[in-house]
Amino acid sequence: MPRLISLSRAAKLVGLSRGALQKRVHNLELESFEGQVKLDDIERIFPDAEIEDNHIIEDLEKIVEQALKKAHGAKLAKLLAPDSYTLAARLRAITKEHAHAKEQVKDFIALFSELETQITQLSTTSDKAYLFEDLNNWMNDAINKIQTPSLTPTHLLEKDTILRVMAAQVHLKNTGHEFFVEGSNSILEAGLSAGLALNYGCSNGNCGKCKAKLISGEIKKIKPHDFVFPESEKAQNYFLCCSNTAITEVEIEADEAGSEKDIPLQKISAKVKKVDKITDELLILNLKTPRTNRLRFLAGQNIILSRGDLPPIELPIASCPCDDMNIQFHIPHDKNNAFINFVVDELKSSDSIQIEGPTGSFILDEDSNNAIIFIAFDTGFAPIKSLIEHAVTLDHAESIHLYWLHADEKPYMHNQCRAWEDALDNFKYQQLQYDNSDISQLDVKLDLLLNEYADFSDKNIYICGAEKMANKTEKVLLDHSANKENIKIQAV
Repeated sequence: MPRLISLSRAAKLVGLSRGALQKRVHNLELESFEGQVKLDDIERIFPDAEIEDNHIIEDLEKIVEQALKKAHGAKLAKLLAPDSYTLAARLRAITKEHAHAKEQVKDFIALFSELETQITQLSTTSDKAYLFEDLNNWMNDAINKIQTPSLTPTHLLEKDTILRVMAAQVHLKNTGHEFFVEGSNSILEAGLSAGLALNYGCSNGNCGKCKAKLISGEIKKIKPHDFVFPESEKAQNYFLCCSNTAITEVEIEADEAGSEKDIPLQKISAKVKKVDKITDELLILNLKTPRTNRLRFLAGQNIILSRGDLPPIELPIASCPCDDMNIQFHIPHDKNNAFINFVVDELKSSDSIQIEGPTGSFILDEDSNNAIIFIAFDTGFAPIKSLIEHAVTLDHAESIHLYWLHADEKPYMHNQCRAWEDALDNFKYQQLQYDNSDISQLDVKLDLLLNEYADFSDKNIYICGAEKMANKTEKVLLDHSANKENIKIQAV
């Protein structure tokens, strides 16, 4: 039987985005079987994909980089790769699969041999013996090919085997989503890092909100937890995602937020990590939440910040939910706002800030694989940045185009955007200076974007900026074939 692999695994093997493969499925270039594709088809369509491809090496380097941020000394080795038990278990599973495949080959050879005998007997009694002779010759050739297989396995099969040893794949039965568990990460950490909005609370084994049901595969507890499962749930193979890792490929049922309504309102005391004064008009505030009380939010949402008796302020989150302990805000300097003046003049590292939220529905349409266009005006880039990082993490958009209009000489995160464009094959970045007091010039400033596309109807468009600019941009795009249902606006 042909080996079926998930689109995510196939994308890793050939070094493309999942969205690029989904486009081929949509265009009928690649056949899909309930979300899976044949490894042989991937090999045929991408004949230049080789084992020497550095995609897996880059993945391993990423694991190392993440590990270096998390630990030092003796803890480091534990994070770099799966432990010996995990590696042994994965190799054992692959060995069993290989042995089963060899037994199947033996059965096929026996079947062909029996069929050959039957054909020989029939040929002695048939008046069309020459037909049986031709068939018999074909059978002999087929048996010889089975008995003397190629000594060199396909490159993609080799890569797939390496990937299965280094990372276990997790399938969510109830949502169809999937992700890889690398190193010694917990299933929860891996799922969040992959951009999924898995349900969780303390992430420390106390609340039980990250519980899931194991359908198939093998998991291992990597840290103790105080939460106690009732006997009925134990019997159904329930476990905590925050306390377990995947040993082999697993299928689970786990709660996942499908919209902003599924994210609970939270009140957290966060610490100031850093305040960066980018210009006289702009600050970047970085907060850090407690490890056991991290902020759950969806990319593009807002948070209310407060401190003592100061009037609170609502700001868009500029960071990715995949890093939910580190929250970033881009704050334009408003001298009439007491909270912002406090941040500018008095706030110091390690001070406490109360955060409440999340709020807002300026979120990514994760059910769509359409190309995405992000249009940001000035500090409207903040929630756009969160959405871009989330979209890149999910890796399912056909393409991403960022169009940033700015009043200053250069966008304040120009280098970050250039880095995205350099690193991502499906990412395009354009920036253009404009006069934010003159809305009449907007048609001309949008010409650069309008000339890029003949049709906007199949694009998902996200616009964030001053209300008058955002609304005017929507009108211009609607006049150029954009679909209103595919446009989301956030006024800042």
